[in-house]
Amino acid sequence: MQRGPELVRATYEAADYTRFVGQAHSFPGYPAAVGGPARHGDPDKEEFFTWLEPDEDEQIPLTNFVHITAYEETGTGIGATLCSYNLHAAPGTNLSVEGLNVAFQVELERTTDHPGQPSVPDADAAERDARAHRVPTWNVFEGWKITKLRYLRRLNGDVIPQGCTDWWQQQFPAFAPNASGHLVPPAGFEPPTMPVAVQYPEWIGPANSE
Repeated sequence: MQRGPELVRATYEAADYTRFVGQAHSFPGYPAAVGGPARHGDPDKEEFFTWLEPDEDEQIPLTNFVHITAYEETGTGIGATLCSYNLHAAPGTNLSVEGLNVAFQVELERTTDHPGQPSVPDADAAERDARAHRVPTWNVFEGWKITKLRYLRRLNGDVIPQGCTDWWQQQFPAFAPNASGHLVPPAGFEPPTMPVAVQYPEWIGPANSE
């Protein structure tokens, strides 16, 4: 994976992980990259993505699907929007597919001339790689700081990129936009379920490459 998209992905995953385990147990290097806990109402960083202590919510078995779009790169920074939804392992309510509108804005700035070490590409989505780990074993964020990590909210005037809508529509062709612009399911829709999938891409560290 190219370094920029990998950093965007790592930021999203580390932030989501932090909600359940706290900064100290999230990805190596994430606490320094994201900074201390964000204040409530910070316009650039969601507070719960920077918690020092884990949330009390229990993570239910699910598979999270994420798409990177609106990717931009400058000489000193990168930015992108990530759209997502999830499928649960067990039947029941799944708010993530009741109205497809969950998108995140991520931006990072370079702090050194060294871009850090990229992972080894994961070549097979269906199989586990013996070299891989659930989270990186090295500091993915070396030489970078996270400057923006926030939900896009239409009610606040944020615009969700067309790339998100196109991707959601591809995943759920029967969905249609409502008055708010959210893609919503047809009448009688039952949220699909699936067993928890093998993580893809898996994190294969540069120190383990052959």
